[in-house]
Amino acid sequence: MWRRGVWLGVAVGLGVAAGALWGTSVAPSWVSALTGPQPRGFWYLSRSTGWVGYGLLWLATCLGLATSGRVFRGPRAGALVELHRFTAALALWFVTAHALVLLADGFLHTSLPSVLVPFQFPERRPWVGLGQLAAYTAAAVYASVFVRRWSGYRAWRRVHYAAFGAYGLATLHLLGAGTDVGPWTGTVAVGSAAVVCALVCARAWEAHARGEVTRA
Repeated sequence: MWRRGVWLGVAVGLGVAAGALWGTSVAPSWVSALTGPQPRGFWYLSRSTGWVGYGLLWLATCLGLATSGRVFRGPRAGALVELHRFTAALALWFVTAHALVLLADGFLHTSLPSVLVPFQFPERRPWVGLGQLAAYTAAAVYASVFVRRWSGYRAWRRVHYAAFGAYGLATLHLLGAGTDVGPWTGTVAVGSAAVVCALVCARAWEAHARGEVTRA
């Protein structure tokens, strides 16, 4: 019992020390970035949440492909399915934050309609519009899980194919709307797309092989 108290005291002490250090060094720069004459803090926050959301969307797509075949079926298949659903939900949360944070950006002066309505954003309108369509498509795919018992498996599966469209649109949005696009950004996009394509090919080959076995 006393050991827990010691560790709790150490944790609280470290937290207080870290807070004091942050308050004397990092906090002033953040205050300036959020409230200065040209605040860019919210823009940076939007970029970071967008990157995390894109990574989670990619991971959810890969997990969905992996769990749809027989390779990953077994005692841990249920855990992978739950991980797929969790990453998809978390991706939507980060994508939502990626968009709504811009409302507080005093540099862009955005409005709620421009953030919510596709192709109405003042900056890089076509590419941002693709990202907005990607977000709505991903949300529709995730929502289809909750109506599966009424829509049926086949309809749910057809809607689920739209996840590839959401991922593709998000990739185009990343490459076209990103202000820090460079060689490394293209490498990330191409590498992640290559993994998705490889999983799609593996899934298609498995389905074709099972069809041949069935006909035999």
